[in-house]
Order: sequence, then structure tokens, then C-alpha cells
Amino acid sequence: MSEPGVVAVLGTRSFAGQGLLARLRERAPRIRLVAIDARRPEGRDDRVRFARVDLTEPAADARLAEVFEKERVEVVAHTAFRGDPTPDREADHELEAIGSVQVMNACAAAKVRRLVVTSSTMLYGARPDNPNYLDESRPLRGHPDAHHVCDRIEMEESLAAWRDRHPDVETTVLRSCWLMGPTFWDRVTAYFSLPVVPVPLGYDPLLQLVHEDDWLHALATAVVNPHPGVFNVVGAEPLPVSTLLRLAGKRALPLPARLLHPLAYYPSQGQTGDPPAAFYDFLRYLWVADGRRGWEAFGEPHYTTKEAWVSFVTSRRSGRIR
Repeated sequence: MSEPGVVAVLGTRSFAGQGLLARLRERAPRIRLVAIDARRPEGRDDRVRFARVDLTEPAADARLAEVFEKERVEVVAHTAFRGDPTPDREADHELEAIGSVQVMNACAAAKVRRLVVTSSTMLYGARPDNPNYLDESRPLRGHPDAHHVCDRIEMEESLAAWRDRHPDVETTVLRSCWLMGPTFWDRVTAYFSLPVVPVPLGYDPLLQLVHEDDWLHALATAVVNPHPGVFNVVGAEPLPVSTLLRLAGKRALPLPARLLHPLAYYPSQGQTGDPPAAFYDFLRYLWVADGRRGWEAFGEPHYTTKEAWVSFVTSRRSGRIR
């Protein structure tokens, strides 16, 4: 299948879902778009059909299959994931792990021809024994305290088993590193927006960032053209955390774990439901992914890690993001 006729985007209130719809409207205006979410996204577009489906409901797979068949959907882009983890770990699991299985069941029932799923390089885990670059064949070791990472690993394991049972469906998984840019906002960008940034004492790992435009370009390309398989979508030329902070003119506050973790414990539990190690270990150990396979499929990224970071920093200074 080359360019599809009808594309359904799940999770259209997420950054990836909103950005993908906008990209597809500009890049492939002949494609008919179906937006699917538990609530209607802001800003109505008459060119996009909307269907309400809550992936946490028990019969979501039947409802999805009905929409896919009625709209004659050929490609499904599954972006219905939390932007940030929440303290409601059970609800997060219902959406990301169980809800994703509902999506797979619906795709099989409606005989969808291509499924594109967004994921994260965080699933490799931040470990002291990681190699310099983690390619797509590496095991997903995750982090035991990061429930959103564990949920995504469960999702990918379910997807791998489903893909083996449904080889007729072109299945693509895009694992991105941390996003940066002028409009993207999550807990990571909020953390790096602090005037003084607490960091683990004695650690300065390489950090890899991808610009929001490069991420959305890869996602749109995977939807429009066949690229079955798993791909890391990352920026080139990772830099140490200390270098990134220095480029931003920010002061680092190195703290030992015995001070850093208690200091961050209650905010972390209240915001994400996870202990501080679930985040700070990704600033302590290496988790840089090998981007060569993704670059071959979707083109070299327009922004390096440094350029993605500078784009984020300058947008903050100009007040273009909150």
C-alpha cells in the first residue's frame, strides 16, 4: 500500500495526535482523516471526522472496529498515551497497556492494513551497564519504579505477539527520546525550565534529544508510507547534561541521592505516582539510542540534540511557551 485513502488518529488531544493531524492535512490533503478520542479535541476542523471512543471502556475494541469499518480506515496511528504519568497508576495502565490491546483487536477485526504506534527509548532503561548506543534489538529493561515505562513495555510485548499473529498488517513502532522544541511541554521540559536545576551528584551522562518537528515528520512519514518494523527516532550528537545546562545559562545544583530523593519525594509522588529515582536515574545513567535505522527510513533529522535544545531554550526566553 502506498498513500492511504483514510487514516484514523487515536489520541488527538495528545501532542503527537494534534501534530500528526496538522501534518497530514498539509502534506497529504487527499487523505481523509478520522480523529478518535474520549473527548473532542479543541478547534473543530470540518475536514476531519470525529468519533468518540474511550479506550478504558470494556467494549472499546468493538466500538473502534465499528468506526474503522464504517469509515473504511486503512491506517491507524495510535498516539493515545499519557503525555506524563499520573498518580492514578491503575488508570494509566488501563489506558496504555489494556487500551492498546483494544486497539490491536479492533485493527484485526476491521482488517486495517497499517498500524503505527508511538513509543519511547526510555523503555531500554537507564542502566550503568548500557552500551554507548542502544539499537532496536536491545531488550526493553525499563525502570522498575517508572510505571509509565513498565506500561509501555507491556504494550510493546503485547504488540510484538499480536504482530506475529497478524503478519498481514504493516506494523510500525516509533521510539522517541525526550522531545524539545518551541511548543512541546511536559514534565521534562518543565524540569529543565527551572532556573536552578537539581542533578545527581557525580554523574554527567550523555543526553539525547529530538526536535518536535523531526518527531512529527517521522510519524507522518510512517503513516503515509510503508515502514514496518521498530525504529528509534532520536536527535544526533548527544551532549552531556552539564553542557546542555551551560548552553542555557542555567545553574546546576548537584545533590547526593540521600538529599535529592527525599527533597523530590513528595512532589514526585504527587505528580507522577513514582518515586524520584524513576526520573533521576535517566539523568544518572546512559540511555542513548542508535538512530541510524530511523534516519535511513525517515531521513536525517534537521536538528541535532544541541539545536533541539537551543530551540527549546530560546522559546522559553521569548515567552512563547508557558
